[in-house]
Amino acid sequence: MSTNKAPLTSIIEDTQTLWGAGRKSMGCLFCRRIFLVPHSSTESVCPICGRGQLETQPVRMRSAMPELILPFQIRETQLRSIYDAFVTGVWIKPEDFTTEALLTRTRAIYWPLWLVDCDVTGHWQMEAGFDYQVESTKEAYINGQWTSRKQIEDRIRWEPRLGELTTHVNNIPVPALEEHQNREQMTGGYPYDQAEPFSLQQLDQTLLEVPDLPPTEAWPMAIPRINKEVGEICAQAAGAGHHRNFAVKADYHKLHWTQFLLPIYATHYLDDEGQAQVLIVNGVTGRIQGPRLASPKRGLRIAGILGAVAGGLFLLALIGFLLIALFPPAGLIAAFLVVLGVGMGIAAIALAVWPGNWNRKQAGPRIVSRGQANENH
Repeated sequence: MSTNKAPLTSIIEDTQTLWGAGRKSMGCLFCRRIFLVPHSSTESVCPICGRGQLETQPVRMRSAMPELILPFQIRETQLRSIYDAFVTGVWIKPEDFTTEALLTRTRAIYWPLWLVDCDVTGHWQMEAGFDYQVESTKEAYINGQWTSRKQIEDRIRWEPRLGELTTHVNNIPVPALEEHQNREQMTGGYPYDQAEPFSLQQLDQTLLEVPDLPPTEAWPMAIPRINKEVGEICAQAAGAGHHRNFAVKADYHKLHWTQFLLPIYATHYLDDEGQAQVLIVNGVTGRIQGPRLASPKRGLRIAGILGAVAGGLFLLALIGFLLIALFPPAGLIAAFLVVLGVGMGIAAIALAVWPGNWNRKQAGPRIVSRGQANENH
């Protein structure tokens, strides 16, 4: 159980100026994400889902400023090469899937994570694992005779351990967004140890995504993460190199919540159906993730042109075969046209089929908004 109250949240009206920094709260009508944007911003489309319109609205959040920030290390000037490499990997692309379109729609965003510190007291038990080695011999038949070879085998001895604990844990990462796991899959890891104290000057025109999991709702997710860290502490205290089946009955005191901001670039392109396909770039490592789709419509269009050319070649070949009696070399020309027509036909089929096959293989993580989830149901 926790003996501490979580930081209080309050309603920030859309007419209020937050932190004296001239920022307003704007929410997406489609995915219901909320951002703090500069008052001077003309942002109209949600930078994360790429589908909904942003409108000013009140927001419930912690009124205090974030405490930590991980600054951008990838500059916007570096995005062109990142986008170029991503785009050129697709053979037949949607017409909107270009580096220039991605650059035009790029938005710099900080997204939130909670860090929790607390004191932990209670009782624990586990199976502690201790490494040891066993020496044995192995018989082998070599060059017509049996020989013995010594071998060392590593093993783990498991022993029950239990005890009382009084400890402190620091900076346990806890989701501040319902979609934290998916977002983490898209961005990959961050070097948390490079965090800096937050200051308003670091924001500039960058958007801030507001937590949709306040501390009171995030706390149930914090407990197993804290207990995992406590298990490592208990195993180390027991002198064990491994542990399993750890269980603890604990009380948690002096909770301290820190809001930590992580950098991303978000952009999108429109697929064949005009739907936004969102790409996320880790603002520190430059890792890019999102659907890299081909264009079935363009594939079919090109295939149709090649098919028409193949049909024309077959027609010319037929005429050539009919003219053999009058012009014998026409047979050779007709045969060549048939071969060329068959090649064009095969290429047309390949171009019609390839984009669909490519798209079915694009199974990596992607932004899925709550609005889209509701549509699917």
